Amino acid sequence: MKVVGYADKLSVEPGAAITFMVSSEPGRFSAQLVRLIHGDENPAGPGYKDVTISSTLDGEYEGGEQKLRTGSYLRAPSSAELDGARDLTVQTWICPTLPSKAVQTIVSRGGADGFALRLEDGRLTLRLGSASVSVDQTVRAGQWYFVAAVHDAATGRVLLTLEPSAGATSGLGARLDTVVDAAPTSGAGDVLVAAEVTAEGEVGNFYNGKIDAPKIFTRALGDDELAALRDDADTAPTDAVAAWDFSQGIDTWSVVDASGRGHDAEAVNKPARGMTGRNWTGREMSWKHAPSEYGAIHFHDDDLSDAAWTPSFEWTVPDDFRSGVYAVHLTSGDHEDYVPFYVVPPLGRPTADTAIILPVFSYLAYANEQMLGPTGVYSGQLAGYPRQPQDKYVVETGLRSLYDRHTDGSGVCYSSWLRPIVNMRPKYDMPFLDMGEGSPHQFNADLHLIDWLEQKGIEFDIITDLEVHRDGVSRLNDYRVVSTASHNEYWSEAMLDAGEAYVNGGGRFMYLSGNGMYWVTALDEATGTGVEIRRSGPAQRCWDAAPGEATLSSTGEPGGLWRFRGRAPQRWLGVGSIAEGGGVGRPYDRQPGSHDPRAAFIFEGIADDEQIGAFPCLVNSWGAAGFEICQTNPKLGTPEHTVVLASARDFDTSDWGVFSEELQLSAIWDGEIRADMVFIEYPNGGAVFGVGSISWCGSLSHNNYDNNVSRVTENVFRGFASETLPA
Repeated sequence: MKVVGYADKLSVEPGAAITFMVSSEPGRFSAQLVRLIHGDENPAGPGYKDVTISSTLDGEYEGGEQKLRTGSYLRAPSSAELDGARDLTVQTWICPTLPSKAVQTIVSRGGADGFALRLEDGRLTLRLGSASVSVDQTVRAGQWYFVAAVHDAATGRVLLTLEPSAGATSGLGARLDTVVDAAPTSGAGDVLVAAEVTAEGEVGNFYNGKIDAPKIFTRALGDDELAALRDDADTAPTDAVAAWDFSQGIDTWSVVDASGRGHDAEAVNKPARGMTGRNWTGREMSWKHAPSEYGAIHFHDDDLSDAAWTPSFEWTVPDDFRSGVYAVHLTSGDHEDYVPFYVVPPLGRPTADTAIILPVFSYLAYANEQMLGPTGVYSGQLAGYPRQPQDKYVVETGLRSLYDRHTDGSGVCYSSWLRPIVNMRPKYDMPFLDMGEGSPHQFNADLHLIDWLEQKGIEFDIITDLEVHRDGVSRLNDYRVVSTASHNEYWSEAMLDAGEAYVNGGGRFMYLSGNGMYWVTALDEATGTGVEIRRSGPAQRCWDAAPGEATLSSTGEPGGLWRFRGRAPQRWLGVGSIAEGGGVGRPYDRQPGSHDPRAAFIFEGIADDEQIGAFPCLVNSWGAAGFEICQTNPKLGTPEHTVVLASARDFDTSDWGVFSEELQLSAIWDGEIRADMVFIEYPNGGAVFGVGSISWCGSLSHNNYDNNVSRVTENVFRGFASETLPA
C-alpha cells in the first residue's frame, strides 16, 4: 500500500479533535470525509455504499513515506556518574528465544563510541567502541543464563561470563578472560536494554527473549562478586549505579531502577511483562501472587505499539455531527486507503433509542492478522495468498495480530490502534472464509448491519467497546435497545458487568453475533490505546501462553476464556460458542418455543414451516447460521426460562468442527452441532434476543432486504423499542 494511515482515536465525540497520520509514498495526497454505509463489494449484495461529507479536513496535503519501526526495548536516561565512568561491569540473566539471529543487543549505552553487550550469531559478545570480543559457546533457545561483562580500563582486561542456570546440560557455559585495546567507555548516551543505537543512528539490533534484573556497575567486579550475584548471595555487591527490577510496576510501562540512582526506564513498543523469571518455581501461576518470581520481560524484534508517525492533519468534529461510522478516504493517483473512526454521542446525551456496539476490542484482536501469512497457523494453506493489497502490506511490514506469533514463535498478546490496521477497512475480505474465496469479517461484516438499519429507517447511535468499558451500564442505560454487530468476541470484565446489569435493569439486548463474549480482554489502562489477552486452553486458540504466563500484565486477572471464570455468555445471553466452519451454513427451523405468546411479535409475517435464512449470505455464501455459531447449554448457565425459538442443525461435519473446550479425553464429544435462536425475559421489562451466528447480519440484504432474516430482525428491533414488550 503506497498510501496508508491511522488515527489517534478509534471513537470520538462531537466537539473533540481527532488526528490522522498518513504515509504517502507518492508524496502529495488527498483526503475526503465519508460516512460508511456498506463496505462489501460482492455483486450478490447491494454493493459498496458511502456518503461524502463536506468537512474542513477535505483537501490536498503534502506527504511522504513514513516507515514502521518495530522492536521493543527499554530506554533509561544516562547520568554524570555513567558518563564519566571508565571501568564497567554489566550483569544480567537472559533466556534467548531466537539465538540464530545475527546481532541481538542485551544492554547498551551510546552509539558507536559506547558499549553493547550482545549476542552475535548466538555467542555472548562485548563491543567497546569499535573493538569486540566473543565467547566460543553459542546459547540455546529457552535456556536461562547468567551473563556478565567486565572491563578494566587501566589494564584493558575484559572478562565475559556465560553460565547456564542450575540443572542444565553440562558444556553450555563459557568464559573469556582477555586483554582488549579498547576506547574508554565514557561518553554520553541513554542506556538501552534489548537494543542499541546502530551506526546509522537508528535504534536496532533488537533482542528476542527474556531479560531479568540487568545491572550496571562503574567498576570492574571480581570473580567472587560475580559469583555472589549469580547465587543471589547476601554478600552480592550493592553499589550498582543502575539495577532494574522488572518485578515492580508490572501493570505499567515504567521500569524501576532499584539502585535509587534515578535511571528509571520506559518501555518502548510494549515488550511482554508479567513473565516468569530465572527463579520461577512453578508454585504460583500468577505474577500477582509471587511478583519476585516474575522479574523478566520478554522482548521481540517485531513488537509495535505506536508507529509514532508525524501527524498529517487534525479535525475537530462539529458539535452537531451525527453519530455513525466514518472514514477518511485517502487517495494519491491510483492508490487509496480508508481510515475508519466512530462518532459517538456524549454520555447521557443519546440521539436515538437504539445503540449499536461496534466491537473495537475484537477489531484490535484481529488487527492485521496473518493466520495465512508467515507467522500464521495456516501459513501456506491458501493458494495465491496474499492477493489483496492489505494482506500484502501486512506480510511486507511484518505487522501482527493477537492471532499471530512473533518471529521467535511466542504469541502476540498486545494490540494497539496507534498503527495502521489495514484489515479494519471497507472493501476488505477475510481470505480464508467462504471456502477460500474470501468474504467480509469483523468491521466490513458489521457494515452489513449498518446498511440494513439505514435501509429500514431505524435510527441508531454508534457506541464502541471503549465507551461500554469506561462508562459501564450508565452508557447502555442511555438506550432502550442495545445490539451487537456480527462478532463481539473480546469483552472485558467491565463490559460483562455492564451488559448483565443492563438487562436486569430493564434494558433490551440483541445478540446478533456468533462466538461472542469469549476471551478475557483488558484495556491497557496505562496507555489507553490498546488491549491485552493471554490465550490459555482449553479453548479454540492459535497459540498458548507459556506456563505461568496466562495472567494479564495490565490488570493481573486470569486470561483465557470467560467460560472458565464462571462467566460463560450462556449465563445471560442464553447461548455460547459451540462450533465453526469455513463453508456453507444452515437455515434455522422454528421450534415449539416460537409459538410462545411472548415471542409472537418476533415471527409476525413468517409461516410456521418457513425455514429462516435458507438462502445466499454475504458471509460464507449460504445460510443464516454460519462461520461460528452458538447454542444453549444449561450446564454453562443458560437460564431455565430461556425460550428456544429456532435451531439450525445438520451441519456438514467434514467442514465444521466443535470448539476444543468442549472435548475431553481423546477428543470425545457426544453432543450436537447446533445454532440456537433464543428469547429471554428479564426483570423490569428487560429482554435478550440472540441468534448465535456470525453470518446472520450477512443475510439481511438478500432479495433487496425482503427476506425472513430481515423480517425477524426488524420485528425484534421495533418490538424491543416499544414502551413494553409486545404481548
